Order: sequence, then structure tokens, then C-alpha cells
Amino acid sequence: MTSLSAALFPVIAAICLGGLLGRTTDLFKGPALSGLVSTVGIPALLLHSILAINMDLSLMADLIVITLLYVVLMTGATIVMLRFCPGVTRIRSYLPALVNPNTGNMGVPVCFALFGQESVALALVISSVIQVSHFTLGVGCLSGDYTVKALCRNGPVLALICGALLLAADVSVPVPVLNTLDMLGAITVPVMLMQLGSSVFNLKAEGARHILRPLLLSIWRPLAGLFIAWLALIIWPFSPPLSDLQAKVFLVQGAMPVAVLSYVLAVKYGAGQENSPQQDIAIMILSSLIFSLALVAVAHTLGVF
Repeated sequence: MTSLSAALFPVIAAICLGGLLGRTTDLFKGPALSGLVSTVGIPALLLHSILAINMDLSLMADLIVITLLYVVLMTGATIVMLRFCPGVTRIRSYLPALVNPNTGNMGVPVCFALFGQESVALALVISSVIQVSHFTLGVGCLSGDYTVKALCRNGPVLALICGALLLAADVSVPVPVLNTLDMLGAITVPVMLMQLGSSVFNLKAEGARHILRPLLLSIWRPLAGLFIAWLALIIWPFSPPLSDLQAKVFLVQGAMPVAVLSYVLAVKYGAGQENSPQQDIAIMILSSLIFSLALVAVAHTLGVF
């Protein structure tokens, strides 16, 4: 437990620092910083991680396929649960937030803290698939329309494709290029954590009269997410099975909380709609963050990962 606390302390400290700066300064206001991270930091970190460890293409493909399987299973289980959830009149309004975990600015740092640098590339591959889900399942459910335009401009997805092509072509990337990618990617994890803290500490949940429902859904996200990730590993149909590190990273990513991006999309596409879930999602982000960290701590203590 001491080692887990030591590993997670920098994560929690950076989140709290971001929350403090977000409440007292204008550093995180506006799209500039988040744009820098999403268009430069994350793609550079992902590309460097893939190329530096010379990730096997079959390993990358396994992670992509099992993450897609996770999304399908989690979607089915969540639809069934929401049908029996009191007060939920529009299932598709809640579905993206409960299916898509915060694998980016929460999952990647937690995996790094628990498993070290070699887990970053694995976590980022999973995160890239979840990003695709945000802009397909998420946008489609909330707006009623699916779009590929956002995916074509998505930096992490493009970096994933670029890395796969370079590996497939067996291209040897010069060391100065790798060092440049490493330097650019180094800004990503601390800035993402501080952004998360700023976003969470500045969420407004006024008007949420039924707090019990979002609290229960907050428990569902990490708990069901971890179970579905475990189930996906159990029914994995291909051989060989995922490696021990792959499985651990996948389980941690599955147990992550509701993503801030889910709230952003709910605000964007839910404006003016009756029974918009954005206030519930705001509460879910705050509470699921606590439940998720507690679940990771318990699971790590019990030796699950």
C-alpha cells in the first residue's frame, strides 16, 4: 500500500495543483493549452513511445481489438443497466459518459505511476481507441449524427496510424527525431493532470436535484468498467493471450472515471434539450474520480494488477 501511495502521490498532487491554479489564475482558461496538448503533446508522446520501444504491430493490433471489444461489451451492459435506472429518460444521453473512461489525462498517468515508462505506449494505444469512441459513439448518441471529420483531425489517432506505418515499413527513425518527440511529449502527462484538476474543480453542478442517481452511476463506471475489462480478457478469442503488462494496463484503463470530454460533449450537444444530463455528468466526474482511485488502490492491494 505504501508503494501504491508513493506511486499515486504525484498524480493526486498534480491534479490538486491544477485545481488550485484553475481556481486562482487564468492559466487554463481558453482552448490554447488544451489545444497544445492534444495537437502536439499527446501525438508526440504516443509516437515516441511506439517507436522507442519498437512496439510489435501484433501487440498494437491486440490492444486495439480488445479495446473495441471492451467498448461493445460495456455499451451493451450499460444500456441494460440504464433501462432499469430510475429517472433516466434518454439512455443515449448517458451512454457515452458511462462507456468511455478517462483513459487520457487520468489513465495514462496512473499506468505510468504504477507500471513505469514501458506501460505508456500501451496505455496511449488504448486511449486512442477510446478517443475514436468519443467522436463516434459519443457524438453520435448526443447529437444523433455520426461524423468522421473530427477523427481526421484527431492528433492521437493520426500519430497511432503514423507509428503503425513506420513500424510496418521497418523505418529506422533518427535519434535526434526521437529525442525531439521525447522532449515534446514530456509536457503531456503533468499538463493533462493539471488540466483535469482545473476542469474538475471548476465544474458547476447547480440544479442537480437528484444527486443519488449520478452517485450510483459514478460507482457503475469504474466498477463495471473493471469487470467488463476482466471479462474481455477472459473471452479473448485469439492466441496468444495478452501479456501480463498488457492485461494490467488494460484493466487499469477500464477502471478509470468518467471523462471530462464527456461533459464537454454533453454541454455542446445538450444545450436547449429537455432533460439534458450535463449536471449529472458533472457530479459523476467528481465522484467517479474518487471511486476510481479507491478501486485501483483496492485492486492493486489485492494483487489484481
